[in-house]
Amino acid sequence: MESESGPGCEFDVGNLVCYDPTALKVEGDGDMEALIMERARSNVEQLLGKIFALPTEDAPYGNGKVVTLPEPTTKLPREKPVPRPREATKWEKFAKIKGIAKRKKDKIVFDEQKQEWRRTWGYKKANDVTDSWAIPAKEGEVDGMDPWSRASKEKQERVANNRKKQINNLKAASGDRVAGTLDLASVVSASAKKGKKRKHRQRQHVDVALALSQKSTASMGKFDKLHKYEPEIKRAPKPKHDASFQKSYLTEKATTMKLLDKIVAKADPNKININKAVNIAQQEAEVRKRAKKGRAGKRLKRQE
Repeated sequence: MESESGPGCEFDVGNLVCYDPTALKVEGDGDMEALIMERARSNVEQLLGKIFALPTEDAPYGNGKVVTLPEPTTKLPREKPVPRPREATKWEKFAKIKGIAKRKKDKIVFDEQKQEWRRTWGYKKANDVTDSWAIPAKEGEVDGMDPWSRASKEKQERVANNRKKQINNLKAASGDRVAGTLDLASVVSASAKKGKKRKHRQRQHVDVALALSQKSTASMGKFDKLHKYEPEIKRAPKPKHDASFQKSYLTEKATTMKLLDKIVAKADPNKININKAVNIAQQEAEVRKRAKKGRAGKRLKRQE
């Protein structure tokens, strides 16, 4: 049996692979599987020999030697297409035209009024105008509005305006998309309206779009056929009628029956709730009176 590597054997040390297109020849009653194992062993030995022939250097940590692999000679195909660069926002385009460099701001600054270090923005930020004992009036402010209320209102308007700009930037960055699908901006708007605080991992917009589309049919996705690798539809769990639920049900029933016994005096026949009895009698008298008036009106209509 032939066990040596063939003349057409190629080694790609950069990818740590070996290509041996030489055909295997089995003579007589030879074992094909043993021949394959012998050929693989021989090729791996030659590949390791080429790796150990490369220049070595000391390991950055621990003991031993490391080598730097050469550039791969075989170009492997990609499973996914090459990602496209992200579309620049309006501010990024404007900053590039004007040559504005991104400047890193300090997270903590000194507050001159409080004489302490505070955050630059957010809750209890430094130099907050609403904490000032006096706010100078601007030119043209003649409506007599409280300056602190005006500052709070202007802040809310700035936040809403920034939110609107953010959504517009996301729409512009999404570009062309397949009709009927959800883009990132619409998912952000829909998730913001729910008012749920996500303290843990934020879900990606693709997962949100998939969850919304799964429940967009008339049956809320109950009778829809799932595609390959599509996750199961998440539904609200049904209440469990376990022992604790049965116990609470019996307790509630006993309390209700006790209340009814107090009202109709069923527990003690000698004890009667006078007020309840009078109210029931008055209600029955009103019902009889209305019924009598209704019959009299019908007779008059027939006579006419």
